[in-house]
Parts: sequence; structure tokens; C-alpha cells
Amino acid sequence: MDSRAAALLKYRFGTFLQMQRHLHVVEGRTLFFYRDPRMASFTGASRVVMEFSFADSEQATTMRGAVLSRLDGEGGQTGAWIEFPDAKLARKLDQGMKAFVGRHQRRIGCDMMVEIKVRGMPYLGRMIDVAMNGARVTGAAGMRAGTDAEMRIMGAEPPMPGVLGRVKVVRADPGGDVGVTFVRSDVIARVASSKLYTAVQQAWTRAPEVQHPVQCCQNGHVLEPPLPHMKTRT
Repeated sequence: MDSRAAALLKYRFGTFLQMQRHLHVVEGRTLFFYRDPRMASFTGASRVVMEFSFADSEQATTMRGAVLSRLDGEGGQTGAWIEFPDAKLARKLDQGMKAFVGRHQRRIGCDMMVEIKVRGMPYLGRMIDVAMNGARVTGAAGMRAGTDAEMRIMGAEPPMPGVLGRVKVVRADPGGDVGVTFVRSDVIARVASSKLYTAVQQAWTRAPEVQHPVQCCQNGHVLEPPLPHMKTRT
């Protein structure tokens, strides 16, 4: 499992319709062109967590993907094509803005390697979002719902807490998608979960944000380069 943390990026559309025009489903994957000169420092396959938001709404959605290819000024375009591994976001777009209505407990996207230990047995996974009361982890195959465990962030640096204390597994899919809640009666978990949530919030405030160009999507014309070549996966 790749231990590198993903880069946090933001893109703000003016309207929901603009987002629909800029997401492209190719071979079951979704492509999006992130126009920003800073992408020149990224390498192919660099991991990213992208937050999409709208000027006319408070709603936002977060996706995890990777840099597929970069453009360094070709045709006046500088940025990178970001590849998301499936078409889930595109399917949500078909449902309209109602699909982006926030949850009661706000979850914030993140990307951190974690260890979940069950009776001395370690399970490695990647925390992909966090709320005040819990978190979602992927890649931790073999866990079972109802299990009591302890969790820590691997390689955490202040202000990110390392030890997260006791958690309870409330959901565990066969593919390793796990939902945990922090055990509030555990002092370590209670304090660490608050620090974790705050640290992730602060990380997002430092993330670069790109605004959708005003001149784009005028008269149905989308300002972006041609779609890159996609290698067929077997």
C-alpha cells in the first residue's frame, strides 16, 4: 500500500451545470482537467484528494484520484488531467444537486495510513474521511463489524495526533471498506478525535483552490485540452 500522503486540492465551480460539463467518464473512470501552473511539480500517478464546491451553494464533495498526465503550456493549457477510479461522481451528477446535500455529521476528506489493532492483530488501511464521531478506512480487509479495536496514524506529525485510542468497528465490507466510531468513554480517543478533526480542517484551509474561469462554458464552449489517451486495464 502506497504510504505517501495525497495532495489536497480544491476546485470551485460557479454552478452545478459547469461541473457536469467538465467531468468525463472514459472506460468506467472519470477524468477532470485541473488548470493550475502548480501542477507542473506533480509527477504521474501522484495521489490527490479533490474537493469540488460551488459558488451558488454551500454543498461540496470530495474525491480521491491520481494525476494521469500533465500539460506544461501546450496550446496555452497548463495543469493536469486527474483520474478518479470509477464513475460514482458522474452518477451522482445525474441525480442533480440533491445528491450533494450534506450529512448531519460532516465528514472531511483526508488521506492517511492507519493501523487498526484487534487483540494484538494489526490491520493496515487508509483513512479517507473523518468526522467528529468516527472515520472511514479502506484497505483493511478481514475486519468484522462489532469489533473493539485501537487505532493509530502511521507517521503522524504534530498537530496530527498519532495515537487515536479505542474505536469500534460499526461497518466492515468484504473489500476492506471499514467504518469506525471513536469510543467517547476513552479519554485518549475523545481528545485525539477532536485534535484529528481540527488538524484535517486546518490542512484543507491551506489547500490551493482554483476558480472556474469566467470565460469558460460560455455558449456551451468548454475551455480544456483534448482528453488524454487512456490505457485499457486488464
